[in-house]
Amino acid sequence: MRKRILDAMARRLTVLIIPQTQMKAWRWQCSTGFFLFWLGLWTVLTVAAGLVVGRHIDYWITKADNQVMLTKMTRLAQEMDRARYALDQAKSTDRQLRGLLTMAGSRDPIEAATGVGGPSLSDRLSLGKMLNGGAAGIRQADWHREIARLRHDAEVRLASFQEIGWYVGNQKSLRNATPSLWPTEGSITSLFGYRFSPMHRGDGETGEFHSGLDIANAADTLVHATADGTVRFSGWSQGYGNMIVIDHGYGVSTLYGHTSKALVKAGDRVMRGQVIAYMGTTGRSTGAHLHYEVWRQGRPVNPMSYLKVRSGPDLLGYAPRVVKARS
Repeated sequence: MRKRILDAMARRLTVLIIPQTQMKAWRWQCSTGFFLFWLGLWTVLTVAAGLVVGRHIDYWITKADNQVMLTKMTRLAQEMDRARYALDQAKSTDRQLRGLLTMAGSRDPIEAATGVGGPSLSDRLSLGKMLNGGAAGIRQADWHREIARLRHDAEVRLASFQEIGWYVGNQKSLRNATPSLWPTEGSITSLFGYRFSPMHRGDGETGEFHSGLDIANAADTLVHATADGTVRFSGWSQGYGNMIVIDHGYGVSTLYGHTSKALVKAGDRVMRGQVIAYMGTTGRSTGAHLHYEVWRQGRPVNPMSYLKVRSGPDLLGYAPRVVKARS
């Protein structure tokens, strides 16, 4: 068997190359073993060269991918910096709004809950550092931490603005529910507090506590709601005559007495400045006037502490003149 293999390897091979031109044909002879040796050597060199070239190609592809990744991460870092800047602007606006609104707890909730200081994201993930350090120099934990901080800060800021919105809405509701308008036009004939009873003059000047404000004018003068609210009572009430009681919320209500006719009924929602009745002299009264009361937390208070005095012909801002009490 061995002899047969050696004989086969010793056989001569002739390689003949015939060109299509006038050149002479090229002829080369070698043994079968020599030919197989060079064929194997060429195959090994070709495979090795392919592996080396392939490895270099993979290296350059990986390097190019890293460059693309670094570029994308740099842009992401810039976008995160812009997001941080926008949150800082929102933080400043939040602080200014709370200061203008004199809201309690105007201290920034983020600063109150977390510490500040240290390098920024742009310092840790600068383009120069990334290019010098490569992908290995980028800490994934930094990205997760910064993204978590941005998400947390955005949620806190959103909650803060929602609180400001609630506060503004509540203050607007409170302002509209504060009885600061004059209920009618006329002359003030009796103030809040102790006075001589107009019903017993000539009988010894009996004193009494007057729990409201009397404003006199011609019969059927318009009477207005002094704030937003809900009508709790509209009807006859002995000494008050035709009476209307409006609940404004926040523990405040107003009373309108001696009206000739009510234009609202219990359960109606009335708005600030809305006409609700006509001035009259029903009930215990000596003449056409409006008896106006303001109640706070179940007790009558001086209506003058709520009413505003304005100049000009505006009815609801008109400050009646005070005259000698007659009703």
